[in-house]
Amino acid sequence: MGLSIGYSLTSTIGPPESGKASLNRWVLVIVIIGIVIVGALFSLIYYSTAQVSSKTFSYSPPQDARGSYSSLSISNVDGLVTVVPWSQPTVLINGTVTAKGLGSSLSTVNLISSSSNGDIAFQALFPASAGFFLSQSYTANINVFVPSTIRFTTVQVSNVNGGVRIESLNSTIVKLTTVNGGVSVDCVYCLSMTAASTNGNIAATFAALIPEGSYNLTAPNANLNFTAPSSASFRLSASDLNGSIQILGFSGMFTTTQTSFNHTFGTDGANVNIKSVNGQITITGT
Repeated sequence: MGLSIGYSLTSTIGPPESGKASLNRWVLVIVIIGIVIVGALFSLIYYSTAQVSSKTFSYSPPQDARGSYSSLSISNVDGLVTVVPWSQPTVLINGTVTAKGLGSSLSTVNLISSSSNGDIAFQALFPASAGFFLSQSYTANINVFVPSTIRFTTVQVSNVNGGVRIESLNSTIVKLTTVNGGVSVDCVYCLSMTAASTNGNIAATFAALIPEGSYNLTAPNANLNFTAPSSASFRLSASDLNGSIQILGFSGMFTTTQTSFNHTFGTDGANVNIKSVNGQITITGT
């Protein structure tokens, strides 16, 4: 008896799918190129922001014919401005300018100073261009030293992306403004005060409130702190849309949730106007 076993194998082998393989290779190439480009961009940005240069400056404005000063005006764009008293009879303005980013240059920052008959003006001007990938930035920290014995007729400080800090100020008229920075001011004597910051806190301290004086503080998106002697006489007008108004150290301590508050402390006196929208107002008597 014979045994016969037969096998039948059937298989179909088609041509290679060259189109699909080619597409996959192109996708891989594109991904690799994308990774290289992103890496190069990150390296360029890191390299550009790592470039920093700085220089110091100093300016001594001359006095007027009487050996004194009348007014002071300081303007900045980015950086802190400080005004402090010292024992010298002259004014000194100094500080540091810093340039960061690819292609940034200290030579593009202009420091403009002038003095005429005791009226002092100092301004820091920055270039308009932000450079490649917005990598360029400039700051100027400005320090102003003023004689402690001088009473200015006017002190004005304006800033954009920096704070304003003033100590023991003695001036008839004071105007302080910034956009993205805080304001801190301490007045030995200030008859008329205006301080405004869009996005920064304001803290104002007064050794005395002049009866005929006017004091105006505005910070729509930040807190305001007003400090004066508890014995001071003044008419308060405060408004705060989304915050609270707190009174401490005067005749009675209380917090009000009113959006506006008017009250006379003492017997009439100075006008005090304080306004916020999204911050808290605190009035403190010392």
